[in-house]
Amino acid sequence: MRSSKVDMLSGSIARGLLSMTIPIMIMNVMQSLFNIIDMTVLKNFSNEGDGAVGAVGACGTLITLSTSLLIGLSAGANVVIAKHIGAGNKERADKAVMTSLLLSVAGGLILMVLGVPLAETFLKMTNCPKELLKQATLYFKIYFCGIPVLMLYNFCAAILRAIGDTKRPMYFLTLGGIIKVLCTVVFVAAFDMSVEGVALTTIISNIVAGVLTFAALLKRKETISINFKKPEFDLKELKEILFVGIPSGVQGALYSFANVIIAAAVNKFGPDATTGISIANQFDGILYYICNAPSLATIPYVAQNIGAVNIKRVKQTVIRAVLITTAFGAGFGSLSAIFSGQLSSIMSSSQAVIEYSQQKMMLISSTYFICGINEVLCGVLRGMKKPILPTVATLVYMCVLRFVWVYGIFPYCPTLTFLYLVWPIGWILSIITLLIAYFPAISKLQKNLYLTKSAAQA
Repeated sequence: MRSSKVDMLSGSIARGLLSMTIPIMIMNVMQSLFNIIDMTVLKNFSNEGDGAVGAVGACGTLITLSTSLLIGLSAGANVVIAKHIGAGNKERADKAVMTSLLLSVAGGLILMVLGVPLAETFLKMTNCPKELLKQATLYFKIYFCGIPVLMLYNFCAAILRAIGDTKRPMYFLTLGGIIKVLCTVVFVAAFDMSVEGVALTTIISNIVAGVLTFAALLKRKETISINFKKPEFDLKELKEILFVGIPSGVQGALYSFANVIIAAAVNKFGPDATTGISIANQFDGILYYICNAPSLATIPYVAQNIGAVNIKRVKQTVIRAVLITTAFGAGFGSLSAIFSGQLSSIMSSSQAVIEYSQQKMMLISSTYFICGINEVLCGVLRGMKKPILPTVATLVYMCVLRFVWVYGIFPYCPTLTFLYLVWPIGWILSIITLLIAYFPAISKLQKNLYLTKSAAQA
């Protein structure tokens, strides 16, 4: 039991961050690989072929947009619970855990009720090609029937990360993914199903991962305990979770909305372009998870050490997290760009589709480490309970900038390569803004904690 938990308040920071980062990275990359396998199975065994691949891919950005808010709320739970644990306040940590679990269930049900009936409307808003609309709508509806259990998994995993346990969520998600792959092959190849088969196996996978992660959470009684006799929202803890979680969720939703703007522009180039960018997005998604993993590890590290009033360790965490995400992002990003053609051909045999996919991967993959640095800085500020600026930076540089780029600048140079330049430009501008805010914020925090400590000693 102890070996699965990282001590964030003492010991080597680099080793601790890596111990948390690598399981998160493996977990999320495995999930993306399972999605790639889904699309590969559809390509080879579905009667719709590339059409089925494009239909699933067309839902990707919208699904991320729809779920980002509640996943952001789980980040809020992570910060609040980690801070209570760092301060040694088990009572408040227990209240925050119960509030988080109830919030996950309620939020998942709300998303399901909204997503299923409005699926086709949402897809039409993204200029989803008519050839793909029917299959995409079917996939979207079935997928959203399983949203509640997906939200439960995300919150339970976030709570375990706050404790310092990232290995168990990885094990359970991997097991669910393996079951997903096996069921996908059976449903699509043996039962002659298409996108509906892939959507159903996703729900099955989420049920397995969600139930097992919840069970693991129940066993961590030495750090937290869950009292089902009084399952109620604690308004004080809910307020703190929402204060961090809503801006974090809005930030994720803004990212996705910005990608919807880009997707709408790409969709005008036709079904081949839609399918091509859908394939590229699968591999870019893997890179995002690789670069974002250090950020997810950094959030509870920063929150626990602020709770323990150790600002020096917070500063050291930031530096090491930036170095880790740069190394992983630059290394894997370069490989993705170099082998973009071979990777794209896994999911399509159409040369036109492959070329569209390569066009995006060669530019974005090679610069994704910049995104990683931006994500770490966002995570640091969230861990410091300063979530507003990352959200504003995302709104300005990932959303407004892309809107202006697509509708104001792109028409003067209407090539997809020029369109994709908005990604690294936005990341760089966001990093500059976050750094300008971070240094005075950490200095002010250090000063306030010093004054508080001095007053207590007096």
